[in-house]
Amino acid sequence: MMTGESFTTVLVGPSELLREGLSRILDATKFRVLFSAACVHDLLEKPLAQHRSILLIIDVGGTDADADFAQIAEFKAIYPTSHVVALADHCRSTDIVSAFRAGADGYLIKVAAYDTFIKALELVMLGQTVLPAETSTAIQEIRHDLKPDAADELTKVAVNVEHEDHELSILSNRENCILRRLIEGESNKAIAREIDIAEATVKVHVKAILRKIRVRNRTQAAVWAMNHGMLTPASGNAPSGSDMATQPSYNI
Repeated sequence: MMTGESFTTVLVGPSELLREGLSRILDATKFRVLFSAACVHDLLEKPLAQHRSILLIIDVGGTDADADFAQIAEFKAIYPTSHVVALADHCRSTDIVSAFRAGADGYLIKVAAYDTFIKALELVMLGQTVLPAETSTAIQEIRHDLKPDAADELTKVAVNVEHEDHELSILSNRENCILRRLIEGESNKAIAREIDIAEATVKVHVKAILRKIRVRNRTQAAVWAMNHGMLTPASGNAPSGSDMATQPSYNI
């Protein structure tokens, strides 16, 4: 769960309508849009604090993808501590590789639910790598072109789509219920109180979840859940119905 801190956010893209829509979406969140521009060059003329953690959301859905990725590299060269999320129309492995080579921290598809989009941005600001579930086939190629830490993170969060149905089915209704609460950053104690079970029982379920979906910690579990479209209300024990690979790549 994010703290009360706000995040300086800048938007880049040729579509003023898209940028205005994003600004309105983010207006009620912790992501404070400071500037919006058609290209990074225009943005760099704005007074951005070097010491602040900046989130750049850049539309890479134009006709010249190489130019879009070059803008990411240009921005990262000047603001190396910034976080960059590429917003695309389609999930193409070659584009994803190029985006991460340029310095992106996340690659999101525009077709996504509001909650999924915001959660993906929060994960990026927490230092997580966010990418579509469909990219599992491109992970090995991406790994060869990234520094070791980033490559390892891609491997941790990438979902092997060949096993998605199986992984979803092996989680019990109660585990799905708890996993949705992990997405919200709730503690074991809070989860136990909400669903009226012992805290020790919650710990057992959490360990089982991590083992079954093959992740190491709660944050990675949240990433996995987003990739599987589990940003649904936490109340109740019904399992998730949709798969994130077909709606948000806003991952996750």
